[in-house]
Amino acid sequence: MRVFLAALLAGIVGLMSAALAQPYDSPDALLEAFYAPYLSGDFPDDDASFRSAALNALYAADAEATPPGELGALDFDPYIDGQDYEISNLEIGSPSISGETATVEVRFDNFDQPTSLTYDLVLENGGWKIDDVASENPEFPYRLSEIFAGARADQGATDDSAITDLEEDLGD
Repeated sequence: MRVFLAALLAGIVGLMSAALAQPYDSPDALLEAFYAPYLSGDFPDDDASFRSAALNALYAADAEATPPGELGALDFDPYIDGQDYEISNLEIGSPSISGETATVEVRFDNFDQPTSLTYDLVLENGGWKIDDVASENPEFPYRLSEIFAGARADQGATDDSAITDLEEDLGD
């Protein structure tokens, strides 16, 4: 039920954000606008309008499953592959578009360290949105959706373990 409510809330927020945000008519325009705050330091209060409804639902489910005061699934910024940033030499690759999906490689230096990320985008509500991001960093390769899925699986294992412990206590 909580996941359903979180997904519903994410959908509502996504629709409201989509109504307020300008749609990006190309993958390049979306990613240029998305990375602009990393270069200027002027971040929006909420970046949900850049993300797809599905990705916003993952963020909402993670927030719902995370106890107050605790870190959720993300302990770093997946869009810079780190916690701190000093972005330079931003390059947004040519998108590979197939219908309503696109893949784009983004390269930049973060504190002079070359970084490369691959974005999966979707055309949603008349504009392009970030649906997933992946890094092939040999030290810590990741796909954002898999981080959220792993956190949910870990949360489920924790919940199952707590239920087993409770059942054992009640059986004694």
